[in-house]
Amino acid sequence: MKNIMIFGAGAIGATVAAWLKESADNNHLNFYVFDKPEVADHINTQGIETYLGETPQQRTRTSVTAYSELDKMPVPDLIILCIKNYSLNAVSQLLQDKYGTDVIIVALQNGVENQKVLPNYFNKVIYGVVCFNAWVDNPAVVGYQKKGPIALGHKGGLSSSELKEVAELFNNGVETNTPANFDDASHAKIVINLTNSLTTLVALHQNDQSKSKEFQKLLTTMTYEGVKVMEAAGFKESKLGGMPSWTLIKAAGILPGFLTRKPYLKNLKKMVISSMAQDIIVQGGHASELETINGYVLSLADKYKVNVPVNQAIYKLCKSEFSKSPFTPLSVEKIWESVR
Repeated sequence: MKNIMIFGAGAIGATVAAWLKESADNNHLNFYVFDKPEVADHINTQGIETYLGETPQQRTRTSVTAYSELDKMPVPDLIILCIKNYSLNAVSQLLQDKYGTDVIIVALQNGVENQKVLPNYFNKVIYGVVCFNAWVDNPAVVGYQKKGPIALGHKGGLSSSELKEVAELFNNGVETNTPANFDDASHAKIVINLTNSLTTLVALHQNDQSKSKEFQKLLTTMTYEGVKVMEAAGFKESKLGGMPSWTLIKAAGILPGFLTRKPYLKNLKKMVISSMAQDIIVQGGHASELETINGYVLSLADKYKVNVPVNQAIYKLCKSEFSKSPFTPLSVEKIWESVR
């Protein structure tokens, strides 16, 4: 591989670009970013600015070449797709028309919808589980919760040497692993992503809920129901970096709240603005990953006959509230009453 393109300089794309740029330079790789003109222009003049959420005053500026026209870029050997699931079909068609079906794709989306979409366009696809949160303050100005890790895997079509080469490239910039059972890893992350819907409904990044027992019950029950669904579907826990264990999730879902409050509050502090909240609240859009995360879990619950009343109620609320213009966050009390 010689030419490496990151498609999409949003929260994940910008952080990964900044982290991988130095390793690409050290390995004499041609590394560049693609985004809309205003973002590409900003990156070319100002670079990408990243910071750890705990220390926002300590910032790193990374110089990266950016493009907004495919015709002006070097032909990529590897494309790292950092876009949302709801954009995959359109972008994949664009890239297939331009570069064919044999370019290597690394897909960094939440959930497993990309595993249905991308094989329709490309022969060599590596899927990623991103085990950290990141958010965009301004174009190419991005904060992140922690640096990695990322898990990579594939469903065939690649040689072991190709996967190893890509994993080594990532590992030079951010902790990256290739779990033996990638399906377990991707579905374990979906359990955690279930809560993005609830934290968006209450705008958690703007409204502290640490004192709300109702919010604790809703949040812990959502993930507990999620674990039950994954186990019924045959998936096993995957030890992803920094995420609550399924044992803790089960305990929080079954035991009285006061018994698990300390670990709950510890994990609550880790929750920064989710990708769903960025789509619905920050950008004021209607498209989100609600269907490909929450809807997917509900479909598994239906298939394997698992009762998930809290997830069903939150999903219905989100369907209704996210369609409104403008979206207005709900109080925990209103959500609690609706769920009850």
